Amino acid sequence: MKQSYDFEPKSVEQIVSTGIITTVIRYDIEKQGDGTYECEEVEYNHKEQLSEKDYGPMVSTIIRSSYSQDQVEALTQNYLAAPEAYKSEFDKLQQWRNFAKDTAKRVINIG
Repeated sequence: MKQSYDFEPKSVEQIVSTGIITTVIRYDIEKQGDGTYECEEVEYNHKEQLSEKDYGPMVSTIIRSSYSQDQVEALTQNYLAAPEAYKSEFDKLQQWRNFAKDTAKRVINIG
């Protein structure tokens, strides 16, 4: 989700409220001409400090921020039926999946 800030936001921030920890992951942070910052933002909610068990759910949360389950299934099925016709779209999905995996590893601080 696109967000705007009057200050340079951190790429990762944790917010605690009523026993829920929200890890805010920001990417594509860009300074605008008016001095504000715009970025894309994903929120991952959890009850305990991040650990390796959060890897899969965090990856899914990041992927779902851009692709619904229906979209993933449609892209996959279309690609399987006609690889050349859907290669570009499928490659974009794969790039997003790799971004999600790399980001989750970095945020959780695992291998």
